[in-house]
Amino acid sequence: MSKVKKILRLFVVSICIAGLLLTSIGVLGASKSKYSFKLTIMAQYFGTEPAPSNSPVILKAEQYLKTDLEFTWVPADGYNDKLNIMLASGNLPMVVYVPGKTASIIGACKAGAFWELGPYIKQYKNLKAIPDIVLWNSSIDGKIYGIPRSRTLGRNGIVYRKDWAKNVGITKLETIDDLYNMLKKFTYNDPDKNGKNDTYGMIVCNYNGPFYITLTWFGGPNGWGLNKNGQLVPTFLTNAYIENLKFWRKMYQEKLFNHDFPSVPGARWEDYYSQGKGGVKIDVIDSANRIYNGLKNNGIIPKDAKDTDIMDVVVSVKGKYGLRNMPTSGYAGYLMVSKTSVKDMNTFKKVMSILDKFGDRTMQDLFGYGLPNRHYKLVDGKIDPIPNLPADLSREISGLNQVLHFYPANGGTPRYMTPLLQLQADMQALNEKLNILVPNPAEALIGMSDTYIKRGVTLDNMIEDARVKYITGQLNDQGFKKVLDNWRRQGGDQIIKEVNALYRKYKKNIPYKEDIYKILNP
Repeated sequence: MSKVKKILRLFVVSICIAGLLLTSIGVLGASKSKYSFKLTIMAQYFGTEPAPSNSPVILKAEQYLKTDLEFTWVPADGYNDKLNIMLASGNLPMVVYVPGKTASIIGACKAGAFWELGPYIKQYKNLKAIPDIVLWNSSIDGKIYGIPRSRTLGRNGIVYRKDWAKNVGITKLETIDDLYNMLKKFTYNDPDKNGKNDTYGMIVCNYNGPFYITLTWFGGPNGWGLNKNGQLVPTFLTNAYIENLKFWRKMYQEKLFNHDFPSVPGARWEDYYSQGKGGVKIDVIDSANRIYNGLKNNGIIPKDAKDTDIMDVVVSVKGKYGLRNMPTSGYAGYLMVSKTSVKDMNTFKKVMSILDKFGDRTMQDLFGYGLPNRHYKLVDGKIDPIPNLPADLSREISGLNQVLHFYPANGGTPRYMTPLLQLQADMQALNEKLNILVPNPAEALIGMSDTYIKRGVTLDNMIEDARVKYITGQLNDQGFKKVLDNWRRQGGDQIIKEVNALYRKYKKNIPYKEDIYKILNP
Protein backbone atom coordinates (compact mmCIF):
# COMPACT_ATOMS: atom_id res chain seq x y z
CA MET A 1 0.00 0.00 0.00
CA SER A 2 1.42 3.38 -1.02
CA LYS A 3 2.26 5.99 1.58
CA VAL A 4 -0.51 8.28 0.23
CA LYS A 5 -3.15 5.55 0.54
CA LYS A 6 -2.08 4.84 4.12
CA ILE A 7 -2.40 8.51 4.99
CA LEU A 8 -5.83 8.71 3.39
CA ARG A 9 -6.98 5.59 5.21
CA LEU A 10 -5.81 6.95 8.55
CA PHE A 11 -7.59 10.24 7.80
CA VAL A 12 -10.91 8.51 7.04
CA VAL A 13 -10.68 6.37 10.18
CA SER A 14 -9.91 9.47 12.27
CA ILE A 15 -12.92 11.29 10.81
CA CYS A 16 -15.21 8.33 11.62
CA ILE A 17 -13.94 8.10 15.19
CA ALA A 18 -14.33 11.84 15.67
CA GLY A 19 -17.85 11.65 14.29
CA LEU A 20 -18.78 8.91 16.71
CA LEU A 21 -17.34 10.89 19.62
CA LEU A 22 -19.12 14.06 18.61
CA THR A 23 -22.37 12.19 18.15
CA SER A 24 -22.05 10.65 21.61
CA ILE A 25 -21.82 14.09 23.22
CA GLY A 26 -24.54 15.56 21.06
CA VAL A 27 -22.43 18.02 19.08
CA LEU A 28 -23.84 16.78 15.78
CA GLY A 29 -27.43 17.01 17.06
CA ALA A 30 -28.06 13.29 16.97
CA SER A 31 -31.63 12.13 17.55
CA LYS A 32 -32.39 11.18 21.12
CA SER A 33 -34.43 8.21 19.90
CA LYS A 34 -33.11 4.95 21.32
CA TYR A 35 -35.63 2.63 19.71
CA SER A 36 -37.20 2.16 16.30
CA PHE A 37 -40.70 3.10 17.50
CA LYS A 38 -41.86 6.19 19.35
CA LEU A 39 -45.20 6.44 21.17
CA THR A 40 -46.56 9.93 21.80
CA ILE A 41 -49.00 10.35 24.69
CA MET A 42 -51.07 13.25 26.04
CA ALA A 43 -52.11 12.97 29.68
CA GLN A 44 -53.05 15.02 32.71
CA TYR A 45 -51.06 15.49 35.88
CA PHE A 46 -51.83 16.66 39.39
CA GLY A 47 -49.47 18.57 41.60
CA THR A 48 -46.93 21.18 40.60
CA GLU A 49 -44.90 19.43 37.88
CA PRO A 50 -45.12 16.25 35.79
CA ALA A 51 -42.43 13.63 35.33
CA PRO A 52 -39.56 14.94 33.15
CA SER A 53 -38.52 13.10 30.00
CA ASN A 54 -35.28 11.97 31.66
CA SER A 55 -37.06 10.48 34.68
CA PRO A 56 -35.37 7.15 35.48
CA VAL A 57 -38.86 5.64 35.74
CA ILE A 58 -39.67 6.62 32.14
CA LEU A 59 -36.25 5.44 30.97
CA LYS A 60 -36.81 2.06 32.64
CA ALA A 61 -40.26 1.79 31.04
CA GLU A 62 -38.78 2.61 27.61
CA GLN A 63 -36.23 -0.14 28.13
CA TYR A 64 -38.97 -2.63 29.04
CA LEU A 65 -41.24 -1.63 26.15
CA LYS A 66 -38.35 -1.13 23.68
CA THR A 67 -40.15 2.07 22.73
CA ASP A 68 -39.43 5.79 23.04
CA LEU A 69 -42.13 7.50 25.12
CA GLU A 70 -42.89 11.16 24.50
CA PHE A 71 -45.39 12.77 26.85
CA THR A 72 -47.41 15.94 26.43
CA TRP A 73 -48.42 16.86 29.97
CA VAL A 74 -51.37 19.13 30.76
CA PRO A 75 -52.46 20.29 34.25
CA ALA A 76 -55.61 18.46 35.36
CA ASP A 77 -57.60 21.63 35.97
CA GLY A 78 -57.16 22.85 32.40
CA TYR A 79 -57.16 19.47 30.69
CA ASN A 80 -60.60 19.52 29.06
CA ASP A 81 -60.01 22.98 27.59
CA LYS A 82 -56.66 21.91 26.14
CA LEU A 83 -58.19 18.69 24.80
CA ASN A 84 -60.98 20.59 23.05
CA ILE A 85 -58.46 22.95 21.44
CA MET A 86 -56.40 20.03 20.16
CA LEU A 87 -59.51 18.23 18.91
CA ALA A 88 -60.48 21.33 16.96
CA SER A 89 -56.99 21.62 15.48
CA GLY A 90 -56.89 17.96 14.48
CA ASN A 91 -53.36 17.78 15.88
CA LEU A 92 -53.40 14.95 18.40
CA PRO A 93 -50.65 12.63 19.65
CA MET A 94 -50.96 8.88 19.12
CA VAL A 95 -52.53 8.11 22.50
CA VAL A 96 -54.79 10.59 24.28
CA TYR A 97 -56.08 10.39 27.83
CA VAL A 98 -59.76 11.40 27.75
CA PRO A 99 -61.40 12.18 31.14
CA GLY A 100 -64.96 11.31 30.13
CA LYS A 101 -67.79 11.24 27.62
CA THR A 102 -68.29 14.91 26.89
CA ALA A 103 -70.34 16.03 23.91
CA SER A 104 -67.14 17.08 22.11
CA ILE A 105 -65.54 13.65 22.59
CA ILE A 106 -68.70 11.87 21.48
CA GLY A 107 -68.83 14.04 18.36
CA ALA A 108 -65.14 13.42 17.67
CA CYS A 109 -65.59 9.66 17.91
CA LYS A 110 -68.54 9.73 15.54
CA ALA A 111 -66.54 11.92 13.16
CA GLY A 112 -63.75 9.34 13.02
CA ALA A 113 -61.09 11.10 15.11
CA PHE A 114 -60.29 7.94 17.10
CA TRP A 115 -59.86 4.27 16.29
CA GLU A 116 -62.64 1.88 17.24
CA LEU A 117 -61.03 -0.62 19.60
CA GLY A 118 -63.89 -3.04 20.24
CA PRO A 119 -63.02 -5.61 17.56
CA TYR A 120 -59.43 -5.88 18.84
CA ILE A 121 -59.48 -5.69 22.65
CA LYS A 122 -60.10 -9.39 23.25
CA GLN A 123 -56.96 -10.20 21.20
CA TYR A 124 -54.64 -8.87 23.90
CA LYS A 125 -53.70 -10.79 27.05
CA ASN A 126 -54.24 -7.92 29.52
CA LEU A 127 -56.96 -5.91 27.78
CA LYS A 128 -59.19 -8.96 27.42
CA ALA A 129 -59.61 -8.84 31.22
CA ILE A 130 -61.77 -5.69 30.97
CA PRO A 131 -65.23 -6.72 32.29
CA ASP A 132 -68.15 -6.55 29.85
CA ILE A 133 -70.04 -4.28 32.25
CA VAL A 134 -67.22 -1.71 32.07
CA LEU A 135 -67.00 -1.99 28.29
CA TRP A 136 -70.74 -1.32 28.10
CA ASN A 137 -70.61 1.62 30.49
CA SER A 138 -67.71 3.16 28.59
CA SER A 139 -69.13 2.61 25.11
CA ILE A 140 -70.06 5.44 22.77
CA ASP A 141 -72.76 4.85 20.17
CA GLY A 142 -72.60 1.17 21.09
CA LYS A 143 -68.91 0.98 20.19
CA ILE A 144 -65.64 0.90 22.16
CA TYR A 145 -63.36 3.81 21.33
CA GLY A 146 -61.12 3.82 24.37
CA ILE A 147 -59.37 1.58 26.87
CA PRO A 148 -61.19 2.35 30.14
CA ARG A 149 -58.99 2.99 33.19
CA SER A 150 -60.13 0.54 35.87
CA ARG A 151 -61.82 1.74 39.04
CA THR A 152 -63.64 -0.28 41.66
CA LEU A 153 -67.40 0.21 41.47
CA GLY A 154 -67.70 0.71 45.24
CA ARG A 155 -65.07 3.44 45.51
CA ASN A 156 -67.29 6.24 46.91
CA GLY A 157 -68.08 6.84 50.55
CA ILE A 158 -67.55 9.21 53.48
CA VAL A 159 -64.18 9.74 55.13
CA TYR A 160 -63.86 11.81 58.29
CA ARG A 161 -61.53 12.86 61.08
CA LYS A 162 -62.01 10.26 63.79
CA ASP A 163 -59.92 12.29 66.24
CA TRP A 164 -62.19 15.30 65.68
CA ALA A 165 -65.27 13.17 66.26
CA LYS A 166 -63.84 12.02 69.57
CA ASN A 167 -63.02 15.62 70.54
CA VAL A 168 -66.61 16.79 69.99
CA GLY A 169 -68.27 13.73 71.55
CA ILE A 170 -69.55 12.00 68.37
CA THR A 171 -69.65 8.22 68.60
CA LYS A 172 -71.63 7.19 65.52
CA LEU A 173 -72.21 8.13 61.89
CA GLU A 174 -75.17 6.16 60.56
CA THR A 175 -77.82 8.57 59.24
CA ILE A 176 -78.09 11.81 57.27
CA ASP A 177 -78.98 13.54 60.53
CA ASP A 178 -75.82 12.13 62.13
CA LEU A 179 -73.78 13.57 59.29
CA TYR A 180 -75.42 16.98 59.59
CA ASN A 181 -74.74 16.96 63.34
CA MET A 182 -71.11 16.03 62.70
CA LEU A 183 -70.67 18.83 60.15
CA LYS A 184 -72.12 21.35 62.56
CA LYS A 185 -69.89 20.29 65.46
CA PHE A 186 -66.83 20.14 63.23
CA THR A 187 -67.58 23.75 62.22
CA TYR A 188 -68.50 25.34 65.54
CA ASN A 189 -67.18 23.16 68.42
CA ASP A 190 -63.43 23.64 67.90
CA PRO A 191 -62.76 20.01 66.89
CA ASP A 192 -58.98 20.51 66.66
CA LYS A 193 -58.89 22.11 70.12
CA ASN A 194 -56.75 25.07 69.08
CA GLY A 195 -59.11 27.66 70.52
CA LYS A 196 -59.82 29.20 67.10
CA ASN A 197 -62.86 29.27 64.82
CA ASP A 198 -60.90 28.01 61.81
CA THR A 199 -62.49 24.74 60.68
CA TYR A 200 -65.30 23.65 58.38
CA GLY A 201 -67.46 20.57 58.61
CA MET A 202 -66.30 19.75 55.10
CA ILE A 203 -64.46 21.36 52.23
CA VAL A 204 -66.19 21.59 48.86
CA CYS A 205 -64.59 22.38 45.49
CA ASN A 206 -65.81 22.96 41.93
CA TYR A 207 -66.15 19.19 41.40
CA ASN A 208 -69.83 18.27 41.78
CA GLY A 209 -69.35 14.59 42.68
CA PRO A 210 -70.22 14.95 46.40
CA PHE A 211 -73.58 16.54 45.51
CA TYR A 212 -74.53 13.59 43.34
CA ILE A 213 -73.41 11.08 45.96
CA THR A 214 -75.73 12.67 48.54
CA LEU A 215 -78.52 12.73 45.95
CA THR A 216 -78.75 8.93 46.11
CA TRP A 217 -79.34 9.22 49.89
CA PHE A 218 -82.54 11.15 49.15
CA GLY A 219 -83.88 8.44 46.82
CA GLY A 220 -82.57 10.03 43.64
CA PRO A 221 -81.13 8.29 40.61
CA ASN A 222 -77.56 8.24 39.41
CA GLY A 223 -77.64 10.42 36.30
CA TRP A 224 -80.86 8.94 34.94
CA GLY A 225 -83.51 6.76 36.56
CA LEU A 226 -86.67 4.87 35.73
CA ASN A 227 -89.94 6.53 36.73
CA LYS A 228 -93.26 4.80 37.47
CA ASN A 229 -94.27 5.08 33.79
CA GLY A 230 -91.22 3.08 32.71
CA GLN A 231 -89.51 6.15 31.27
CA LEU A 232 -85.93 7.22 31.91
CA VAL A 233 -85.65 10.79 33.21
CA PRO A 234 -82.61 12.86 34.19
CA THR A 235 -81.92 13.22 37.88
CA PHE A 236 -82.56 16.98 38.09
CA LEU A 237 -86.21 16.50 37.12
CA THR A 238 -86.91 14.53 40.31
CA ASN A 239 -88.15 15.57 43.72
CA ALA A 240 -85.04 13.93 45.21
CA TYR A 241 -82.87 16.46 43.38
CA ILE A 242 -84.82 19.38 44.86
CA GLU A 243 -84.60 17.91 48.36
CA ASN A 244 -80.87 17.47 47.92
CA LEU A 245 -80.50 21.03 46.64
CA LYS A 246 -82.25 22.35 49.73
CA PHE A 247 -80.03 20.22 51.98
CA TRP A 248 -76.93 21.73 50.37
CA ARG A 249 -78.33 25.27 50.53
CA LYS A 250 -79.04 24.80 54.24
CA MET A 251 -75.46 23.65 54.81
CA TYR A 252 -74.20 26.64 52.81
CA GLN A 253 -76.32 29.11 54.78
CA GLU A 254 -75.05 27.65 58.06
CA LYS A 255 -71.45 27.84 56.76
CA LEU A 256 -70.84 24.14 57.25
CA PHE A 257 -68.58 24.23 54.18
CA ASN A 258 -66.50 26.92 52.49
CA HIS A 259 -68.38 29.62 50.56
CA ASP A 260 -65.69 29.93 47.88
CA PHE A 261 -66.28 26.36 46.66
CA PRO A 262 -67.08 27.31 43.01
CA SER A 263 -63.55 28.70 42.62
CA VAL A 264 -61.66 25.94 44.46
CA PRO A 265 -59.98 23.67 41.88
CA GLY A 266 -60.27 19.93 42.32
CA ALA A 267 -56.50 19.55 42.22
CA ARG A 268 -56.24 21.57 45.47
CA TRP A 269 -59.23 20.00 47.21
CA GLU A 270 -57.30 17.62 49.46
CA ASP A 271 -54.77 20.32 50.35
CA TYR A 272 -57.36 21.91 52.65
CA TYR A 273 -57.87 18.62 54.48
CA SER A 274 -54.12 18.07 54.74
CA GLN A 275 -53.90 21.52 56.37
CA GLY A 276 -56.49 20.51 58.98
CA LYS A 277 -59.25 22.79 57.66
CA GLY A 278 -62.01 20.23 57.05
CA GLY A 279 -63.31 17.16 58.83
CA VAL A 280 -65.62 15.29 56.42
CA LYS A 281 -65.01 14.42 52.77
CA ILE A 282 -67.77 12.90 50.65
CA ASP A 283 -65.76 11.39 47.84
CA VAL A 284 -63.63 8.36 47.07
CA ILE A 285 -62.87 6.22 50.10
CA ASP A 286 -59.17 5.98 49.27
CA SER A 287 -58.73 9.70 49.98
CA ALA A 288 -58.62 8.86 53.72
CA ASN A 289 -55.04 7.62 53.56
CA ARG A 290 -53.90 10.56 51.43
CA ILE A 291 -55.39 13.00 53.94
CA TYR A 292 -53.72 11.15 56.82
CA ASN A 293 -50.32 11.35 55.12
CA GLY A 294 -50.89 15.02 54.28
CA LEU A 295 -51.70 15.81 57.91
CA LYS A 296 -48.48 14.12 59.00
CA ASN A 297 -46.38 15.83 56.35
CA ASN A 298 -47.74 19.23 57.36
CA GLY A 299 -47.12 18.62 61.05
CA ILE A 300 -50.84 18.84 61.88
CA ILE A 301 -50.74 15.50 63.69
CA PRO A 302 -47.84 13.71 65.40
CA LYS A 303 -45.61 11.63 63.11
CA ASP A 304 -46.36 8.53 65.19
CA ALA A 305 -50.15 9.00 65.20
CA LYS A 306 -51.92 5.76 64.27
CA ASP A 307 -53.78 6.13 60.98
CA THR A 308 -57.05 4.60 62.19
CA ASP A 309 -57.02 6.88 65.26
CA ILE A 310 -57.02 9.89 62.93
CA MET A 311 -59.26 8.81 60.02
CA ASP A 312 -62.37 6.68 59.68
CA VAL A 313 -64.55 5.57 56.79
CA VAL A 314 -68.21 4.62 56.23
CA VAL A 315 -69.77 3.58 52.94
CA SER A 316 -72.86 5.77 53.25
CA VAL A 317 -75.53 7.08 55.64
CA LYS A 318 -79.18 6.09 55.89
CA GLY A 319 -82.05 8.29 54.83
CA LYS A 320 -85.74 7.71 54.31
CA TYR A 321 -84.95 5.22 51.54
CA GLY A 322 -82.35 3.19 53.41
CA LEU A 323 -78.67 2.86 52.70
CA ARG A 324 -77.80 3.95 49.15
CA ASN A 325 -74.67 5.10 47.36
CA MET A 326 -73.43 6.22 43.96
CA PRO A 327 -71.00 3.82 42.28
CA THR A 328 -68.26 4.74 39.90
CA SER A 329 -68.74 3.70 36.30
CA GLY A 330 -66.08 1.06 36.81
CA TYR A 331 -63.62 3.26 35.00
CA ALA A 332 -62.09 6.74 35.18
CA GLY A 333 -61.44 8.09 31.73
CA TYR A 334 -60.04 6.36 28.67
CA LEU A 335 -56.89 5.92 26.67
CA MET A 336 -57.88 6.62 23.05
CA VAL A 337 -55.86 6.09 19.87
CA SER A 338 -55.88 9.03 17.48
CA LYS A 339 -56.38 8.48 13.77
CA THR A 340 -54.55 11.70 12.94
CA SER A 341 -51.26 10.28 14.24
CA VAL A 342 -51.89 6.55 13.83
CA LYS A 343 -52.81 6.24 10.19
CA ASP A 344 -52.42 2.56 9.29
CA MET A 345 -53.29 -0.83 10.73
CA ASN A 346 -49.71 -1.93 11.37
CA THR A 347 -49.00 1.16 13.47
CA PHE A 348 -52.34 0.77 15.24
CA LYS A 349 -51.54 -2.82 16.21
CA LYS A 350 -48.11 -1.76 17.47
CA VAL A 351 -49.71 0.94 19.64
CA MET A 352 -52.29 -1.51 21.00
CA SER A 353 -49.56 -4.03 21.80
CA ILE A 354 -47.68 -1.41 23.82
CA LEU A 355 -50.84 -0.27 25.63
CA ASP A 356 -51.55 -3.90 26.46
CA LYS A 357 -48.09 -4.14 28.04
CA PHE A 358 -49.01 -1.19 30.26
CA GLY A 359 -50.98 -3.82 32.19
CA ASP A 360 -47.93 -6.03 32.81
CA ARG A 361 -46.71 -6.22 36.39
CA THR A 362 -43.50 -4.40 35.48
CA MET A 363 -45.38 -1.40 34.05
CA GLN A 364 -48.01 -1.30 36.81
CA ASP A 365 -45.21 -1.24 39.38
CA LEU A 366 -43.12 1.34 37.48
CA PHE A 367 -45.83 3.86 36.60
CA GLY A 368 -47.82 3.15 39.75
CA TYR A 369 -45.04 3.42 42.33
CA GLY A 370 -41.67 4.08 40.67
CA LEU A 371 -38.42 2.26 41.42
CA PRO A 372 -37.59 0.02 44.41
CA ASN A 373 -35.37 1.59 47.07
CA ARG A 374 -35.85 4.96 45.38
CA HIS A 375 -39.61 5.58 45.51
CA TYR A 376 -40.76 2.57 47.51
CA LYS A 377 -39.49 -0.30 49.64
CA LEU A 378 -40.52 -3.94 49.55
CA VAL A 379 -41.93 -5.17 52.85
CA ASP A 380 -42.63 -8.91 52.91
CA GLY A 381 -42.64 -8.80 49.11
CA LYS A 382 -45.20 -5.97 49.03
CA ILE A 383 -44.81 -2.36 47.89
CA ASP A 384 -44.61 0.24 50.63
CA PRO A 385 -44.23 3.76 49.16
CA ILE A 386 -41.53 5.86 50.84
CA PRO A 387 -43.23 8.82 52.57
CA ASN A 388 -42.08 12.43 52.25
CA LEU A 389 -40.02 11.94 49.13
CA PRO A 390 -37.86 14.92 48.16
CA ALA A 391 -39.52 17.03 45.44
CA ASP A 392 -37.11 15.87 42.72
CA LEU A 393 -37.79 12.18 43.43
CA SER A 394 -41.53 12.72 43.76
CA ARG A 395 -41.56 14.48 40.40
CA GLU A 396 -39.98 11.44 38.72
CA ILE A 397 -43.29 9.55 39.02
CA SER A 398 -45.70 12.51 38.88
CA GLY A 399 -48.61 11.84 36.51
CA LEU A 400 -47.38 8.47 35.24
CA ASN A 401 -50.20 6.52 36.90
CA GLN A 402 -52.64 8.52 34.75
CA VAL A 403 -51.71 6.44 31.70
CA LEU A 404 -52.18 3.06 33.37
CA HIS A 405 -55.40 1.17 32.63
CA PHE A 406 -54.86 -1.31 35.52
CA TYR A 407 -55.91 -4.42 33.62
CA PRO A 408 -55.72 -7.03 34.82
CA ALA A 409 -56.97 -5.74 38.16
CA ASN A 410 -54.42 -6.34 40.91
CA GLY A 411 -51.90 -7.11 38.19
CA GLY A 412 -49.09 -5.26 39.93
CA THR A 413 -47.12 -6.26 43.00
CA PRO A 414 -49.47 -6.15 46.01
CA ARG A 415 -49.26 -3.06 48.20
CA TYR A 416 -48.28 -3.31 51.83
CA MET A 417 -51.46 -2.62 53.79
CA THR A 418 -51.51 -0.40 56.85
CA PRO A 419 -54.65 -0.64 59.03
CA LEU A 420 -56.19 2.37 57.23
CA LEU A 421 -55.40 1.02 53.77
CA GLN A 422 -57.00 -2.28 54.75
CA LEU A 423 -60.08 -0.44 56.08
CA GLN A 424 -60.39 1.42 52.78
CA ALA A 425 -60.23 -1.83 50.80
CA ASP A 426 -62.76 -3.48 53.10
CA MET A 427 -65.22 -0.58 52.79
CA GLN A 428 -64.97 -0.55 49.00
CA ALA A 429 -65.73 -4.28 48.95
CA LEU A 430 -68.60 -3.76 51.42
CA ASN A 431 -70.19 -1.21 49.08
CA GLU A 432 -70.66 -3.93 46.48
CA LYS A 433 -71.50 -6.68 48.96
CA LEU A 434 -74.38 -4.65 50.47
CA ASN A 435 -75.91 -4.13 47.01
CA ILE A 436 -76.54 -0.43 47.74
CA LEU A 437 -74.95 1.01 44.59
CA VAL A 438 -77.36 2.81 42.24
CA PRO A 439 -76.26 2.39 38.60
CA ASN A 440 -76.93 4.76 35.73
CA PRO A 441 -78.95 2.94 33.04
CA ALA A 442 -78.20 5.71 30.52
CA GLU A 443 -74.43 5.59 31.07
CA ALA A 444 -73.81 4.36 27.54
CA LEU A 445 -77.00 5.70 25.95
CA ILE A 446 -76.51 9.44 26.34
CA GLY A 447 -73.65 9.40 23.88
CA MET A 448 -75.95 8.08 21.17
CA SER A 449 -78.39 11.00 21.43
CA ASP A 450 -77.88 13.28 18.44
CA THR A 451 -79.34 16.23 20.31
CA TYR A 452 -77.05 15.66 23.28
CA ILE A 453 -74.04 15.62 20.96
CA LYS A 454 -75.09 18.96 19.50
CA ARG A 455 -76.44 20.67 22.60
CA GLY A 456 -75.15 18.63 25.53
CA VAL A 457 -72.35 20.95 26.65
CA THR A 458 -74.63 24.00 26.71
CA LEU A 459 -77.47 22.17 28.44
CA ASP A 460 -75.20 20.52 31.02
CA ASN A 461 -73.65 23.88 31.85
CA MET A 462 -77.13 25.38 32.22
CA ILE A 463 -78.05 22.86 34.93
CA GLU A 464 -74.68 23.05 36.68
CA ASP A 465 -74.79 26.85 36.79
CA ALA A 466 -78.32 26.74 38.24
CA ARG A 467 -77.28 24.15 40.83
CA VAL A 468 -74.47 26.36 42.14
CA LYS A 469 -76.65 29.51 42.09
CA TYR A 470 -79.44 27.78 44.02
CA ILE A 471 -77.06 26.51 46.69
CA THR A 472 -75.49 29.97 47.10
CA GLY A 473 -78.87 31.73 47.27
CA GLN A 474 -78.63 33.48 43.90
CA LEU A 475 -81.59 31.50 42.57
CA ASN A 476 -84.91 30.65 44.28
CA ASP A 477 -87.35 27.81 43.61
CA GLN A 478 -89.14 29.74 40.87
CA GLY A 479 -85.88 30.70 39.22
CA PHE A 480 -84.65 27.12 39.23
CA LYS A 481 -87.92 25.96 37.68
CA LYS A 482 -87.46 28.51 34.89
CA VAL A 483 -84.03 27.04 34.17
CA LEU A 484 -85.56 23.56 33.94
CA ASP A 485 -88.22 24.87 31.55
CA ASN A 486 -85.52 26.47 29.40
CA TRP A 487 -83.55 23.21 29.45
CA ARG A 488 -86.61 21.36 28.15
CA ARG A 489 -87.31 23.89 25.39
CA GLN A 490 -83.72 24.18 24.22
CA GLY A 491 -83.33 20.47 23.54
CA GLY A 492 -83.81 18.68 26.86
CA ASP A 493 -87.18 17.15 26.00
CA GLN A 494 -85.76 15.88 22.72
CA ILE A 495 -82.82 14.31 24.57
CA ILE A 496 -85.26 12.52 26.90
CA LYS A 497 -87.16 11.24 23.87
CA GLU A 498 -83.99 10.02 22.15
CA VAL A 499 -82.54 8.39 25.28
CA ASN A 500 -85.77 6.46 25.86
CA ALA A 501 -85.84 5.25 22.26
CA LEU A 502 -82.27 4.04 22.75
CA TYR A 503 -83.23 2.46 26.08
CA ARG A 504 -85.90 0.39 24.38
CA LYS A 505 -83.43 -0.64 21.69
CA TYR A 506 -80.51 -1.55 23.96
CA LYS A 507 -82.34 -2.56 27.15
CA LYS A 508 -81.21 -6.16 26.80
CA ASN A 509 -77.57 -5.02 26.83
CA ILE A 510 -77.85 -3.14 30.13
CA PRO A 511 -76.26 -5.39 32.77
CA TYR A 512 -78.52 -4.27 35.65
CA LYS A 513 -81.97 -5.21 36.90
CA GLU A 514 -84.61 -2.48 36.60
CA ASP A 515 -85.41 -2.42 40.31
CA ILE A 516 -82.01 -1.06 41.24
CA TYR A 517 -82.29 2.06 39.08
CA LYS A 518 -85.94 2.91 39.71
CA ILE A 519 -86.46 6.41 41.13
CA LEU A 520 -87.58 6.07 44.75
CA ASN A 521 -88.35 9.78 45.20
CA PRO A 522 -89.74 10.94 41.82
